[in-house]
Amino acid sequence: MSTLYTIISWISIVLIIITIYLMVVIRLIRHYSNFPVPSFLTPLIDNPVRRWMQPPDTVIDNVDIHPGMHIMELGPGNGTFTIPASRRTGPNGRVYAVDIQHNTLCRLNKRLTRQSVNPVIPVTASAYSLPFPDNTFDRVFMVTVLAEIPDKEKALYEVHRALKDDGLLTIAEFLPDPDYPLKKTVITWCTKSGYHLKTTYTSIFHYVLTFCTSPS
Repeated sequence: MSTLYTIISWISIVLIIITIYLMVVIRLIRHYSNFPVPSFLTPLIDNPVRRWMQPPDTVIDNVDIHPGMHIMELGPGNGTFTIPASRRTGPNGRVYAVDIQHNTLCRLNKRLTRQSVNPVIPVTASAYSLPFPDNTFDRVFMVTVLAEIPDKEKALYEVHRALKDDGLLTIAEFLPDPDYPLKKTVITWCTKSGYHLKTTYTSIFHYVLTFCTSPS
């Protein structure tokens, strides 16, 4: 029993070291060049350490999803948050996973097919030009994505257009992320783009901010 415990402990330590190493390397690279996380790295980011530090269900709890809703996730990666979101919408809801990288969506689609997830619709598109009519979505959420977008104001206005009048935008950030912005920075970005802070969740390693499109 003690041997098994030792092995598990060492595996956990190695995973933590690898995660931190990857984050540091990517942060250094991104300091000189702004680009989305390459699609081949998305499975590595979705690991047990990340899930422990930023539990997907905790993040999705703050998105406040109900059955039958239409949801958009910008930058779904490997589906870490897409899958729990789709469980909340149920078979009558829809989750649109929007990403600028087609390869990322191909990887995501394979995972969704293997796990028989409720309807998730992959969409290749830029955050600056979303292929949806006005007032389409009940909820939009981004997890460690907003800071990667060069023109944040343009993207936030476009999301505002696609949200329903009573819709909510949720932004979640993760401390080890290469582009981690301070909470007050994200609030400033969103406030300048016409959003109003509704709820805040903060833990040691991550935070979740939810905004509405009009004053409460």
